Amino acid sequence: MKYLILSISYLFGYVFSASISGTIQDKKTGEPLPYANIVIADTEIGSASDINGYYIIPAIEPGSYTLKVMMIGYAISDNVILVENNNIRLNIELTPQLIEGDEVKVSAERMRFERKVDISRVNITNRDIKRAPAFVEADLFRTLQLLPSVSSSNDFNAALIVRGGSPDENLILLDGTEIYNPYHIGGVFSTFNADMISDSEFLAGGFPANYGGRLSSVLNITAREGDSKNGRLSENNPIKKYWDFSKGSGNISLLSAKFLAEGALYNGSWMISGRRTYFDQFTKLYYKYKNEPEPASYYFWDTHIKLKTALNQNNQLIYSQFSGKDDLFMSIGGEDFPEIDFAWDWGNSTKNISWRYIPNSNYFIMTRLSNTKYNFNVEFEMNFNPGSVSSDTSDVIALNEESSDLSFFLDNLVEDIDLNQSIKYILSNHVSFEGGWQIKTLKLDYREIFAEQEVTNINSKPQIISTFVNVTLNPIPIIYCNIGFRLSKFNRYDDLILNPRMGIKYNPISDLALKASYGRYSQFLYTINQEEELLRIVDFWQPIPEDKKPQEADHFIIGAEYWISAGNTISLETYYKSYSNIYDLNPKPDYTNIQNTFALSGIAEAYGIEFLYRMNRKKLNGWLSYSYSNIRRTVDLNSDGIIWDEKEIYPAKYDMPHSFNALLGYQINKKYSLGFTTVFSSGQTYTPVIGKVHQTGIESFGSLENPYANFGNIYGTRNGSRYHVYFRTDISLSIKSNLFGLDSEWKFQIINLTNHYNVLLYLWNHNASPSKVQAYSMFPFIFTFGWEFKI
Repeated sequence: MKYLILSISYLFGYVFSASISGTIQDKKTGEPLPYANIVIADTEIGSASDINGYYIIPAIEPGSYTLKVMMIGYAISDNVILVENNNIRLNIELTPQLIEGDEVKVSAERMRFERKVDISRVNITNRDIKRAPAFVEADLFRTLQLLPSVSSSNDFNAALIVRGGSPDENLILLDGTEIYNPYHIGGVFSTFNADMISDSEFLAGGFPANYGGRLSSVLNITAREGDSKNGRLSENNPIKKYWDFSKGSGNISLLSAKFLAEGALYNGSWMISGRRTYFDQFTKLYYKYKNEPEPASYYFWDTHIKLKTALNQNNQLIYSQFSGKDDLFMSIGGEDFPEIDFAWDWGNSTKNISWRYIPNSNYFIMTRLSNTKYNFNVEFEMNFNPGSVSSDTSDVIALNEESSDLSFFLDNLVEDIDLNQSIKYILSNHVSFEGGWQIKTLKLDYREIFAEQEVTNINSKPQIISTFVNVTLNPIPIIYCNIGFRLSKFNRYDDLILNPRMGIKYNPISDLALKASYGRYSQFLYTINQEEELLRIVDFWQPIPEDKKPQEADHFIIGAEYWISAGNTISLETYYKSYSNIYDLNPKPDYTNIQNTFALSGIAEAYGIEFLYRMNRKKLNGWLSYSYSNIRRTVDLNSDGIIWDEKEIYPAKYDMPHSFNALLGYQINKKYSLGFTTVFSSGQTYTPVIGKVHQTGIESFGSLENPYANFGNIYGTRNGSRYHVYFRTDISLSIKSNLFGLDSEWKFQIINLTNHYNVLLYLWNHNASPSKVQAYSMFPFIFTFGWEFKI
């Protein structure tokens, strides 16, 4: 009866009350502070700022209160306010200050622990990314791969394998805009410059109805907004009112050079970052010095721009733009041999404008319009009489089909125009509502032209219209519920798609949270990449076949989280993912109807258990994790209507049952710090070679004169064997210094400290008698270093 009375009062008490809302900012830079803790002194009423630094405390009865704002690393702010019958807007700036962790009794993470129904969620900060030793330079995806729910296919591939799902099952968002191929150098690095990242929210499963279109996980990256407080222009400068420069930084590594600059904008701020590899410039100078044509060239670059301005107290506009590109060119042969020119470029570009409406009330609205393009092009030419044609191998290569004897051209385009809106309404401290809609219109084109004849042309214009609702309830103090659904209509499928979601958290004691969630997830696009690929250079995105059911998965998750102290938690989760429909490549498609036959439908399941210990013990911080998983797929690969146990029920390529990961950082003193990571896991599966056979025709590398001259492999059970265990330890040393009058930091890193031989693949030589197999390894012992400086 007591809880019933409390619930009724929570629901209706807001009618005769006011709300307090505003933003929390860094007093030194003006940047928003996410996850700050805002509480009314001597009460249990409070809130935490969101990723944009915005907070709402609803249903405050008239009276005088002290509003305390706390965040580790900042001085506590006490604000005395008088609440009457009107809503109050209170923007608060926090002063950076070194504070011992136990001085802040209540942190935003503690409030999240007590009140949020967060399942399988981890937030990764810029500091976490830079703490980890990395191959050449810090990388968000490489840091995520150290979490228990994430694995990688090999050292050369930064693609995220989340609880057994393929990389295309992950929704990657940058400032709310979807990124379709977030990789450089064939997947070795992600496209995101770590310096520009403010926060990364990673949801490994059970994510709420706000997100849709993917089966496995969500990575929501928020870029920094920029320093608006420390402008360097003179007060007498007429442009200072509209634009100012605050500071900049740079980083030079063995791979690339990058920069970040930021400052004030009219009623707001700006930030720009950029990165480019430079090895191609050295090779260009070398061949120019030798007066020889450059045989090959490769580089990548990426930039990110973010602008923010406030039209007035209640309306903000944010513009975000990202561009990234890889460019590869090779020219071989010539003189007495055929000349071959090969050019390949791929990249992403996004543009996003957001309108944030934050009235002096207990709700806010976000409206966003974005455009994403992902494109790659391949051009191949062969000249059998190279002496008759001049070759241009300059930085910009224009391949001329008219001058070639044989040519091949491939072009793939993904264009996404997305309009969405969401509203969050906080009815009271115990009831909140979130709803929204999304219209996503895509254009997918794939073309192949061989010898000036178009041989493949696949194009489609999928459209997805969705709406969602989330309701968060706190019916009694120790129970929190999140109930919602996502309703979608896909223009290539007749039925409406309903995805229910729900989660619950129960706090039996103050420091223990028990969690459970269920959700159904649908995916309308997928990639047709080979499962066995070593590098994920490009993604071939396609919609599900016409009138076929979308890919679908159900998530069941049960977990517990124990709060030790601020920054120190232990979590244990077990999950089961049932895929009622997946698509795999068809080994024998009908080329007369390639668009609807290149994929086969199947089912799959994945289950496992994950342990994560996050620590923050003054000088030592990081995490330790262990996971066990099992992933099985069932696909009728030969389309005979019969499922063969050994051939068509098989472990996924990414099935690695046991994995132990560690990421640790140790601050020796103000000048020196150490970083340490280690991974010890089961080896990845592969399809074994169990014999050899003469090739049966010229299609299999024979010749017209002797079509049986070569041998081919006889394969065993699909993914029926496993490589040896994987083990790798990386360390780093960071040294702060002052060089040329600049605040600097040197970073020295060793990859694979023990030089453990991790197998990448086996290649068989059947021309030897008996046949011989050669193993090739992943990263050996590698030493790298970089220099970071601030202006």
